[in-house]
This record gives sequence, C-alpha cells and structure tokens, in this order.
Amino acid sequence: MSWFQVNVKAAEDRNHASVAEIVGCFNDERPILTRLAFLITGDRATAEQSVVDACEMTVKGHSPFRDWLLEWAKAATITSATSKCSGAIRHCEAAYKEQHCSHAEHTSQGNAEERAANLNLVLRADAQKVIADLDPLSRAVLVLRLGIRSSIQDCVLRLNVARADVLAANCRAMTWLRGLQLQSVPAEQPASSANGRHNEAHLAPGRDLRNGSIYSQWPAEALSSGSEL
Repeated sequence: MSWFQVNVKAAEDRNHASVAEIVGCFNDERPILTRLAFLITGDRATAEQSVVDACEMTVKGHSPFRDWLLEWAKAATITSATSKCSGAIRHCEAAYKEQHCSHAEHTSQGNAEERAANLNLVLRADAQKVIADLDPLSRAVLVLRLGIRSSIQDCVLRLNVARADVLAANCRAMTWLRGLQLQSVPAEQPASSANGRHNEAHLAPGRDLRNGSIYSQWPAEALSSGSEL
C-alpha cells in the first residue's frame, strides 16, 4: 500500500506546476491579469499589487495543476483584487436594493466561444470608460462572469453580497456589455444581424442609477423597480 501511495504522489507532483512555472505564468500573463484587476479596483497600483499578491499566494500555497495554471492565475488575481476593494463593492449594495432583473438571458453562461469573445471585447475596451460607466459591484460581477465563468451564486459567495443585489448588478453589467457589442458592429452591418435573438428593447435609453445620466446602451426596463425575477 505504501508503494502505491508513493507512486500516486509522484504522478500528482508531475501534474502540478513548479514554482518556476507559476512565476513564469504570472509574468507572461501579467498584462491580462493586471487588466482584469484594474477593471475591478479602478486603480493601477492596486491592480498591479493584486497580481503580485496572487502570485505569492499561489507559490506559498498548494500548487495548482499545470493544465489549469492560467485559470488559477486569473482566479487568484480576481480574488486578490476584490478583497482589496471589498468595502467599495459592498457600498454599492444600497443602490440595487429596489432593483430587479427581468431578463433570464442575463444569467446564462453562454458557450465557450461567446464567453471568449465577450471577454476579449471587454479587455480591448477603454478601461477608463468601463470604470466610469459601471460601479465597483457591477464591474466585479462582470469580471467574475467573463474572466473565470462564475455563476451568480459564485459571485454572491466571492463578493459577500446579497443574491438579489448581485442579480441586479449583473443585469446592469450585461446590459452595458450588450451596448459594447452593438458599438463593435461595423456601421454597414445592421445591429439586428449581430444578435437577432436579443430583445430590441435593449437599444432604448435608460437611467444610470448613480447620477441620473443617460446612456444609449441602457434599456428602459433592464433595471426596473418592482418587476419579478
């Protein structure tokens, strides 16, 4: 039995990333990791420190599987970033207390191709505009959903925010993402051909709950008070 256990451990060790591989991954993927953290924190220095802390935590902890190293690095970085601005994230809860999402499609994870395309779209967007358009809670939900495929319940647990508030913040983030998708469609291509299945009501303007300003990508009913989930 001891021989079997030794051989199993040796096989597991071969599948786990070494310290050099972990550090190499964080260095090689630093631009995307920093970008993900920056979209959450809104501060460049804090985002960079989040990547450093995530790398140190990974090196000191249990080594992840080699095949999952990049996903681990993203998850660790996002966790580090959300922990550094947890106060700002939870401070946003009050703005969503009376808001409800009526769009079932907003909770869908989508397929791998759609998620990759949406993540790439967000990463290529002007980060300062993302930060200006979305509050810390909706940005954190957006990054969690697209960056590491978190479910709504995962977001609830990771952010320590009420489920209803996460759903409302997710609605805001997904509506904003829809606007970004429409903006990326070539001028000669009709918006309906980009996503014919999506409700055209998402083209209607809506009110930004933070300051009352109008965004053309916001639907009038996307965050409506009193509607059923």
